[in-house]
Amino acid sequence: MTEEAIREITYAFGDASVPPQYHRSYTITVTPNAAAVVVDSYGDVLAEKTYQITPDRFREIVASLKRSGIEHAALEDDDGCTGGTTETVSFSSGEKEVFSATVYHCGGRDSGNLGGDVKSFADDVRELTPDLAELLK
Repeated sequence: MTEEAIREITYAFGDASVPPQYHRSYTITVTPNAAAVVVDSYGDVLAEKTYQITPDRFREIVASLKRSGIEHAALEDDDGCTGGTTETVSFSSGEKEVFSATVYHCGGRDSGNLGGDVKSFADDVRELTPDLAELLK
């Protein structure tokens, strides 16, 4: 898919297995005009906020996918590790999801099918939600 065809990008962070009062997972969905974040604890929505962005800023996030090398990859097996965190990146043409992959961080190892510099890409996406730390409280 060409960069011009990408109309929506989603970054999702799944928190570790901790008691509900401490569990904070979130999803940031980016479109050419907005970045929307939803924070939840085991499915119960705790906060939602939408931030306006420019089409140029959206194109920068699309470019970050390539710059960060986000791709499908064959990572190690999790060897039964439980309780870690997940990160998922997906993007679509607006009508059809064309990419989705997840990395599971557990026991100091990564497993799943998401490769590339996920941290760098996630940092770029999180910049669109300047008060994310407050929403995670």
